[in-house]
Amino acid sequence: MSERGDFYSVLGVSPDADAKTIRAAYRKQARLNHPDHGGDAEAFHRVQQAWETLGNEQSRASYDSRRHGGGQGAGGSSQSAERASDDDAGSGVYSPTSFTASTRGPASRTASSSGARRDSPRRADLTPVYEPALSSPEPLSLALTSQKVHGGFGRPGILGGGGAVRRGAQLAALLEKHVLSVVPTARLFNAVRTGPASSGFKARLGGSGAGRVPHVLLTGRTMVLVSAVEIPGETVSWDGRDLRARGRRITVPSLVAEARQLRTTLQEALRAGVGTSPALRIEQQTILLSPQGDLFTPVVQTVAGASTTGAPLAAGRAFGHLANVLLSDPEPALVDRHLMAALRAQLSSPEEDL
Repeated sequence: MSERGDFYSVLGVSPDADAKTIRAAYRKQARLNHPDHGGDAEAFHRVQQAWETLGNEQSRASYDSRRHGGGQGAGGSSQSAERASDDDAGSGVYSPTSFTASTRGPASRTASSSGARRDSPRRADLTPVYEPALSSPEPLSLALTSQKVHGGFGRPGILGGGGAVRRGAQLAALLEKHVLSVVPTARLFNAVRTGPASSGFKARLGGSGAGRVPHVLLTGRTMVLVSAVEIPGETVSWDGRDLRARGRRITVPSLVAEARQLRTTLQEALRAGVGTSPALRIEQQTILLSPQGDLFTPVVQTVAGASTTGAPLAAGRAFGHLANVLLSDPEPALVDRHLMAALRAQLSSPEEDL
C-alpha cells in the first residue's frame, strides 16, 4: 500500500497509535482540510475515509489485516479468514467479518439469516463515491454528508411512549455498531416521518395520522425500514404472520404501508428539488430484542408450512442479513447526497432539536 493511500499517513499517526491519538489526529486534520476553512474537498474526503476506517475497532482490525497482506487475494491468509468467517457464522457467534454480499444484484441474493455466503466477495472496504461530488456544497454540508447517524429520539411522543424511545435508542446504537461499522457507505436515519415534510408541527410531534418508522438504513438507493420488538424468553414460534412467546400472540409490526408512503414522499421531493427521481428499493425488517441483551435470543422456530418471508430475526442474525441487503444494491459504493438530504428532511427529531 502506497504512503499516500495509507490511512495512518493521512491522519499523520503511527500504525500503533491508540484510539485517543487517532481521534485527536482526525479532528486536527478535519479542521485543517475542511473546505469551509480553505481546505481541499478531496483531502477532506480522504481524512473522512481514514477516520471511518480507523475510528472503529472492527474496521481498523480488518484494514490492518489487509495492510499487512492478510486481505483478499493474499492466498492462504484469505482462505483462512474465509474459514474462520464460516465457522463464526455456523456456530452462531456474531462476527462482522462474516458479512458478505453478492455483486450480481438483488435477484441472485440468497443471504442466510446469519449473513454468510461462501461465493460472495467481501465489501467492507468499499470506497465511497459521492453524488454530487464533494466539491459541491449542496445539497448537504461535508460534515452532514460524512455523518453516519442522523436524527434521534429526543422525547416520548416521537414514536410512542418511553419504552418505544428506549428501544429506538438501543437499536440505533446496535445498528451503528454492527452494521454501519462494516458497510462504510451505509447511513442510519432515526425516527423518520413517512409523509411529506410539510406535515406540520403536530405531525412532527407524533400527531394522529403521521406515519413514521423507527429506523431507515440507506446504502446506494436501497433502504431498509427497521423496527424492533422486545421478546421475553429464549424461543418464539413464527406462523408466517404472528409470533407466539410463552403462550402469548405477538403481532409483528408491518411497515409495508410506511415503505410505500416513504417511497412516494422521497420521489416527489427529489423530482421537485433535482428534477429526476431514481428508482428506490425499499425493504423491511423486524428485529427481536432480548431484555437480557443477548443478541442471539430469542431463537425463532418456524411452524411447519409457514412462510419465512418477512420473518423477524434476533438482533445478531438480523445484522448480517441487513448488511447483505444493503450491499446487494447495484451501486453499493454510492452515497447519494440528494437522497440523504431528502431523508434528513423527514427526521422527526433532527440533531439540532435534541
